[in-house]
Amino acid sequence: MAKSVRLGIIRVRHDTTVPVIPDPACITTLMTGDHALLRFWEDTSLGHLDFVDSSMFPWVDMTLGADTSRAAQARAAVDALRARFPDPPEWPGLNGLIVITHPGQRAVPNPQAGQPGQPATITQGFDGGATSVDGLPVAVLPVMSSDLTFMCHEVGHVLGLDHTFGLDNNGTDWDPADATVVVGQEYGSPYDLMSSATFAGRFLGPGPFYSGLPTFTGPPVAGWPNPGAFAMGPHLSRANLHLFMPDALTGRVIEAPFPQPGAPFTARIVPASAPNGRCLLVLRPPGEPADGVGRVYVEYRVPEGWDAGMDPLGPSLSREGVVVHSVVGIAGKGPRAWYRGSVPTASPDTDVAVATTPLVVRTVAVDPGRQWVDLSVTAGAAKAVEIVRGLQTDDVVGPVGEVRETTTPCGDTVRRGTFATSTTARLGLRASGFGGSGEPVDPQPTIAWTVGGVPLAAPSGNVGISVDGNAFTLDYSIEPVMSELTLTSRGGERYEAPAVVTVGGDGTTASATAVFTAQGWAEGIHPEDVERFGDCLRRITERYWRVPAPFRRPSPEPWSDPATRRLAEQAWLRQAFKLIAQPPDLDATGRGELSRLLQVQASPTAFIDALKEGAVDHSVSEADLTDWLRNPEFTPYPALAQSLLLRLDSTRLKRPVFLDVIAFNYENSPGEPSPRLLEDVDTGVLEAAVVEGWNVRYGETASEFGDLLT
Repeated sequence: MAKSVRLGIIRVRHDTTVPVIPDPACITTLMTGDHALLRFWEDTSLGHLDFVDSSMFPWVDMTLGADTSRAAQARAAVDALRARFPDPPEWPGLNGLIVITHPGQRAVPNPQAGQPGQPATITQGFDGGATSVDGLPVAVLPVMSSDLTFMCHEVGHVLGLDHTFGLDNNGTDWDPADATVVVGQEYGSPYDLMSSATFAGRFLGPGPFYSGLPTFTGPPVAGWPNPGAFAMGPHLSRANLHLFMPDALTGRVIEAPFPQPGAPFTARIVPASAPNGRCLLVLRPPGEPADGVGRVYVEYRVPEGWDAGMDPLGPSLSREGVVVHSVVGIAGKGPRAWYRGSVPTASPDTDVAVATTPLVVRTVAVDPGRQWVDLSVTAGAAKAVEIVRGLQTDDVVGPVGEVRETTTPCGDTVRRGTFATSTTARLGLRASGFGGSGEPVDPQPTIAWTVGGVPLAAPSGNVGISVDGNAFTLDYSIEPVMSELTLTSRGGERYEAPAVVTVGGDGTTASATAVFTAQGWAEGIHPEDVERFGDCLRRITERYWRVPAPFRRPSPEPWSDPATRRLAEQAWLRQAFKLIAQPPDLDATGRGELSRLLQVQASPTAFIDALKEGAVDHSVSEADLTDWLRNPEFTPYPALAQSLLLRLDSTRLKRPVFLDVIAFNYENSPGEPSPRLLEDVDTGVLEAAVVEGWNVRYGETASEFGDLLT
């Protein structure tokens, strides 16, 4: 249910030489624009906060003395408004005030005037922030020094929210120019508006140094005088929203107790900026007190909407990914959200250990479209690493040996041959159990790659390896953020080599292995003729009312080894011939044209393997048979192989018969036929040639081809 909040916006000018800001600019910047101050709070509270009855008062002028504190500005602004409008009807029932001080700065004498290069006066900005007047909370926002992030933060205090805590930072060092360096945990979350404007940044003293920058620059508003006002974001963390306004997240959370050892809890959540879906995982400790101390919050932040400033890659601490806060009791303040760490999406490390608890939060899977993330929460986590296979390509380098011309059923000339290929493969990794505490100063896990047993040095280079006594050289690169390894083989080299990644931390290591397969070469249609063949395939399949996909040789699956690729091509070829053999609506011409489409594409080894599945083998060398199957113009082997596959269909011979013997018997039958096309094959003569080959091989006297089938 929405919560009605009535705020009064007092626009007050302290320098009458400066023109007032036009009403349209004020309305767009503060109230109704897509990136307006009040719009932010409507959006980040998921519509829970309703400012419909809020009021923006007319401009008034005030007089300020030497005291330009936020309290003095607030008091003077209220007095100026009441002086002009003694009893404004909008005043009763207001829940808080926003004071827009214009311009919010003045020229004052320069204490260093008279020194070389020093002007007589300098600009002094007014104090801004949260205070109170007459029992009402007030956000004082000087125009020329306030951006939307600051405005939203201070209005957050008016709405009852407080700061988040977490990493050591310099947010409470109110005078960075002096010699004293203040380090504290307030303003310590890189992901929460209420840690503005430090966002856990540490930039003073001896270090270590780090910073969070979750803001972004939104569109300017015509007429608003401060061009720097349009830095904005991020969202209020879902943790802080739930802590202070739990009703805002009704129906949007997943709640669970801390998991027990050996019993992981899994959940899927959507980003904080998502308009619907469960966007927060709430984990409750045993015996959680009424104030929620010890509770753990897990949310997912992506660079969208008010979180557009989230950094996908770093170095900002405000990285896109899974974010963890817990509830801590702060002396003098009460329960507050405390940042415990994050799991950036673009990181080889997939988990974070939640300090002060036994919990480890791990990212299991992330939607590529940033719509959701799958989480696993465990009590402790074993160290492990897995290799994630990415893109693999086999790029044609050039022909190997002779390239032959052949003709498609459409009459087009295409070239076939063997082509050298260069394989490029990407290997990512996902490590768990090395998550640390979320502190940026914690030692990061070490990551090392080897290929073929040879260590690789970042960021790139080439490496020589030995496989079965043969030397090969690979090019490699290691991506600096994700430690993803990219390997590229030289063209025409076929081998397999292990790629091993080892992740170390806390004195222990974990390793994983994947096999890099360099295909080396492939047989098929010349790459420049593939489009011409595809056009013929489309025309032939349309002519016979067939879907083209089953008749197109499939691309090999990435990461498959040569044996798997050969098996896949053989399975495709056998299935395609079954589709030609079985339908009764195909005539001899149709079967011939579809068969020749397969002949043009398939490698001879695919025909050899498909025939072998039907128990047709060979007595000659595979090299000789391969050469004959490549040559449909001068040998009968391609036509006979096609006809045998169609005739066998889903059956097979009970015992093998040699293909070369079948071809010899066929060509030496009466009339000495030697077919070049499928349509030229006489099925009766072919069956008789098979029977004769069977009888000679096994010393039998079979007379019918059908008797030889299983």
